[in-house]
Amino acid sequence: MKILRYSLISSIVVGACFSCHARDDAKLVKDPDTGISLREGFDAELLYDIPKEQGSWVAMTFDPKGRLVVSDQDDKGVYRVTLPDDITPIKVEPLKGFPYQPINWGKRKVGGALGFLHAFDSLYMVTMTGLYRCQDTDGDDSYDKFELLRKLRMGYEHSAHNIIKTEDGKGLYLVSGNYGTIPKGVDSLQPPVWQKDSLLEAMPDQMGHAVSIKAPAGWVSRISPDGSEWTMIASGFRNPVDLAINREGELFTFDSDLEFDVGSPWYRPTRVCHVTSASEFGWRSGSAKWREYFADSNGPVLNIGPGSPTGVSFGHHAHFPPYYQDKLFVCDWTFGTIYTITLEEDGSSYTGTKEEFLHGNPLNITAMRIGPDGNMYFLTGGRNTDSKLYRIRYTHPMQEEPSRQLTRNQGLRDLRHALEAFHGSNKGGEETINTAWKHLGHDDRSIRYAARLAIERQDLALWQKRVLTEENPRQLIYGAIALARHGGPELSARVIARLKEISFGKLVVEDQLALLRAYSLCFIRLEKPSATEVTSIISQLDPHYPAKEDRVNAELCRVLSYLDAPSVVAKTTRLMKSTQTATVAYDKKMLERSEKYGQEILKMMSNTPNSQNIHYTYCLRQVQNGWSLDDRKYYFGWLNETLKKGGGKSFAGYIRAIRQDAIDHLPPEAKASVSWLLGDIARVDLSKLPIPEGPAVNWTIDTAMKLFESPPRGRDFENGKKMFSAGRCVACHRFSGSGGYSGPDLGSVGNRYSIRDILVAICEPSQSISEQYQASTITLKDGSGLYGRLIYRNNKEIAVAPNPFNFGDLQKKPAHLVEKIEPSQMSMMPAGTINAMNDEELKDLIAYLVSGGNKKHEAFQRK
Repeated sequence: MKILRYSLISSIVVGACFSCHARDDAKLVKDPDTGISLREGFDAELLYDIPKEQGSWVAMTFDPKGRLVVSDQDDKGVYRVTLPDDITPIKVEPLKGFPYQPINWGKRKVGGALGFLHAFDSLYMVTMTGLYRCQDTDGDDSYDKFELLRKLRMGYEHSAHNIIKTEDGKGLYLVSGNYGTIPKGVDSLQPPVWQKDSLLEAMPDQMGHAVSIKAPAGWVSRISPDGSEWTMIASGFRNPVDLAINREGELFTFDSDLEFDVGSPWYRPTRVCHVTSASEFGWRSGSAKWREYFADSNGPVLNIGPGSPTGVSFGHHAHFPPYYQDKLFVCDWTFGTIYTITLEEDGSSYTGTKEEFLHGNPLNITAMRIGPDGNMYFLTGGRNTDSKLYRIRYTHPMQEEPSRQLTRNQGLRDLRHALEAFHGSNKGGEETINTAWKHLGHDDRSIRYAARLAIERQDLALWQKRVLTEENPRQLIYGAIALARHGGPELSARVIARLKEISFGKLVVEDQLALLRAYSLCFIRLEKPSATEVTSIISQLDPHYPAKEDRVNAELCRVLSYLDAPSVVAKTTRLMKSTQTATVAYDKKMLERSEKYGQEILKMMSNTPNSQNIHYTYCLRQVQNGWSLDDRKYYFGWLNETLKKGGGKSFAGYIRAIRQDAIDHLPPEAKASVSWLLGDIARVDLSKLPIPEGPAVNWTIDTAMKLFESPPRGRDFENGKKMFSAGRCVACHRFSGSGGYSGPDLGSVGNRYSIRDILVAICEPSQSISEQYQASTITLKDGSGLYGRLIYRNNKEIAVAPNPFNFGDLQKKPAHLVEKIEPSQMSMMPAGTINAMNDEELKDLIAYLVSGGNKKHEAFQRK
C-alpha cells in the first residue's frame, strides 16, 4: 500500500539524508491539479474536500497509527482521517464524546479544538476554554476518557492554540494569543512585575482593538504531562498559533501583526521569534507596543511582513531533500502561503531569511504538520470557509547528501542555557549574582538578557548596592534597568545620578539605546525626576540630538520630549524636514493575492507615510516649551498632509488622535494663530450616497441565492459600484482603496468566500463576527447600559463608539460607574442593507464584490 511504502521510506531517511541537489533558486511551478504554485520537484494533492456538514477544519495531529485527528472550528466535531493508499480510499469518521462548550459568536457556535497533540499515550486537545487530555483506556481504538486539565480564558481567535512536546520529551509547550490571558496561579520564569512601560501617554487602538488587554499577554507555558504543573516561559506576543523546535533544541514561533497599525511607527510585522527562557517580546495595546530594540525585550529572528500566521514545523523528518530538512516551514492564512525560513546562527540566537515554498489563491491555511510518512499535510478553512486537506510530496529522484547542522555557536548557547537555569527561582542568591553579573556586559543580547533575568530573580537587597557602585557602563545600564523594574521611588535619585555619569557619546549605538530605555524605565517606575535632575539629564543628552542613527533619534526625541527640553521642538521639526520616508519593501506579488488588505498595503506602498516623522509628532504632541509659530504651522500642516497617506484601518485615527492631543495641549493664544490648520477632517457623507431604484425586496439568504444558481455573467460594473455605496457598504468597508474603516476590508471576499458566504454576511451579519470588529455591551451600576465598539478604557473613563459610520462620535462614562463589559453577539453592521435593491441591482452588487473591483472580471463579460 502507498501509505505503508511512504512510512518505510521515512524510517530509512532518519539514518541517511537524500537530495536531488535542490537549489535555493528552484523556481515555483503551478501544480495542474490543484492550482497551487510550489517549488519544482514537489507535487500537491487534494486529498479531501471537506463537506459543509463536517465543518471548516482548523486543527490537526497524527495519532500513533499514522491517522489524522482533525476538528471543525465551530460545532461540527472531531474526526479521524485514515489517509488513502493505492488500494483504499480516504476514510473520514466522526469521533464521539469529545467535550464541547459552545460559545456564542454572532450566530455561530464556536468551541471546537484549536490544537491537538498525541503524546504520553494521550490526545491533548486545546479549545478556547480549556486544555483536555483524551485517552483510550480499554484499547478499543475509541477515546473514552476526557479530562479537563485546566480551564482557559476564552479569547476567540486569540485564545490558546497549539501544543507540542518539549525539547527534552518530558513535557508540553502550549502557546496562546493575547486575548487568552494566562490562567491564575501559573508560575512564571519572568518576574511578575509586568507593566505597560510606555514613557509617553499611550494611545489606544483607534478601532478599539484589544484596548483592555494588559501584560502579560500572548504567552508560552511549559506543562507537565498530567497537567498539574504549569510555568509561563515567555510572553509579549500578539497571536502566535503554533510552535516548533529545531535540531539544537531551540523553540520558535510565528507571531501575528495587527494590520490596523500598518503605516504607523508601532506597526510590528508578522515575525519569527526565538522563544528563550523568560523572554519578553513587548506586545502592548495600541501605541504602547515596545520597539524591537528595547533593551528589556527580545527581538525577532526575522520580520516577514503582513499576514496571519498559522502552522509552523521544521522539516527535519520530512522526506524532502536536505536543503529543505533544516528549514522552518511557516504558514500564512491571509495570503495562502507557506514560507521556508533559513536560520543562521547569530551569537546565542539566530537570524533568518525567507523564501516562498508554495502559495495558492484562495489557500487559507489553518494547520500544517509533517506526517510519519515524511510528507507535508495541511488544512485550509477557518471562519466557516470552504475547507480542504492537502498533501505535499517530493517526487524527483534523490541522492545521498549530509544534512546541515548549526553548531558553530553552541558554546554561546550553552552559556545562555547555564544562565537561564537560574530563572524562576531565588535560591541561587549571591552565587547566582556573582555568576551572572559579568554577563550583563556581554556582547550578545540574548546572554545579557538571560543574565539580567537571573539577577532580577534574586532578592533585591543582594544586588541593589552592586548596581549603584558598578563602574562598567554597560553593566551599569543593564543593572539600572533591573533596578528600575524592582526598586522603589527612594532609589530614583541614586539611579539617575549614576546614569548621568555615563558619557553618551562614547557609547556604541546599542548601549545608547539601552541607556535611553533605562532612563525611561526610571521615570515610569521609580519617580519623576526633579527639576534639577531634568536640567542635568537634558544637558547630558541634548548635545547628541539629532544623532546619525534613526533609532537613537527616535529615543532621544522620546526622552527629551518627556523632559520638555527647550530645544526638542526646534530640533525635531528641522529633523522632520530632512527625514526620508523609509521604503516599504513587502512582496508585491504576495500582496496581490489578497485584496482584503493586500491591496490596501500596496496603495500604502505607493503613498507611503513617513513613520519616523509620525513618531516625532507623537512625541511632541504634549511638549510645552520651545514652540515658534513656524514650528506649529509646520507641525499641524504636516499632520494634515499625512492624513492623505495610506495605512491600516487605525492609521488615520491615530493621526487624528495625535493632532487632537496636540490641539488640546495648545495654549489659548497659540490656537488663534494656527486656527486655519485645526479644522475637522472630512468623513463619508451618508446624505450624498446614491439610492437604489428598487422596488424593495425583503431579501433572505435563500431568496437571494436563487439569483446565483449560476455564476454571475454580463453584469454592470458601474452599477455594482453604485450599489456598494447605495447599501452604505462604502461607509464602513474599504474596497479598491476607498471607503470607511469600521468594518473589514472587502477587497478579497471574492477570492476567499463563496457567494453564499457573502450573502450570509450581508443578510445575517451577526452569524460570524471577527473579534477585531466585535462590539461590547457595557452594563452600568445603575442598570443602564452602553453598546458599541469599545474605543478605550482607562482608570478615569470608558469610551464607546455606538455609530459604525462615525467612530469619532463617542459616548463616555466614568470608569467607576461600570459594572461589567461583555462582548456583544450582535454585529454593529445593520441587517437589511440590500433590501432597497431589486434583483438586477443585487446581482450587480455581488458581481462587484466577487470581482474585487476588477472591471475585466468574468462577471462583467458578455457571453
